[in-house]
Amino acid sequence: MHLAFMTFATPTWTLQEILAGAIRFGYDGIEPRTVCGHKHGIELELTKAQRAEVRAAFADCGIKMSAVATSLSYATPDQARIDERVEETKRYLQLASDLGSPTIRVFGGQPPEEMDMAAAVEAVAGALARCAQTAADCNVNLALETHDAFSLGKYAGAVVAKVNHPRVGFNWDMAHSVRHGESVAETYEIIKGRVFHSHVHDITWPEENIHDLTMVTMGTGMVDHREAIRLMAGESADIALSLEWECEDPAEVVLPREAAALRAYMAEVGPG
Repeated sequence: MHLAFMTFATPTWTLQEILAGAIRFGYDGIEPRTVCGHKHGIELELTKAQRAEVRAAFADCGIKMSAVATSLSYATPDQARIDERVEETKRYLQLASDLGSPTIRVFGGQPPEEMDMAAAVEAVAGALARCAQTAADCNVNLALETHDAFSLGKYAGAVVAKVNHPRVGFNWDMAHSVRHGESVAETYEIIKGRVFHSHVHDITWPEENIHDLTMVTMGTGMVDHREAIRLMAGESADIALSLEWECEDPAEVVLPREAAALRAYMAEVGPG
């Protein structure tokens, strides 16, 4: 495992500022979020030469590009829309390969009311299956996030099982699984062995509304990240524990504080 952060924590920082911040605050990797107006500039439109420059910038300072976080989702009955997203996914896989990222993050999404979960699982699995060979050719993982309608391991797991390809696995955001009713251990039992990446952020929510989220300091919320990290320590992949912090709190405060808590959890399970 290694420690990373998504650029939601640093949306106004340039790539050089982000890399310097990672070094300063004790992170091993960065997860750039695309199509959000973040100032890092890592987007599909980069030329081959620009991609080489970005890759060199990471290599020169010893920071990993842990994953490329896309907003792609596939849970729709609109086949033309799925076709577009499959082609875009393949472009992101090539981008990740050019940049030296081992993984791209994708979503299942939230299906429309007329689409039941069985059909949504089929749609997402079908789309990812069409991308699997490109992922293999690019040597890049497709990581389906436990999020939206696929927050529960039973749904995300059904997709990955249907695809049944070594390059298709999970980005485990355990906070979403927990708030939708699965324990950390229950979700992990479903997804174990196929976790490529993870999102970490402690949160709270009122019992009457699981969508009313408040981000809180690691270890003070309702998600047992210590247990999740202990479980993931047994995975063969070099999983990024990627801090996804979407509040307006200053990065200079959030990044070192969250790194200290996560490093303490990592130290409990030892090297891995």
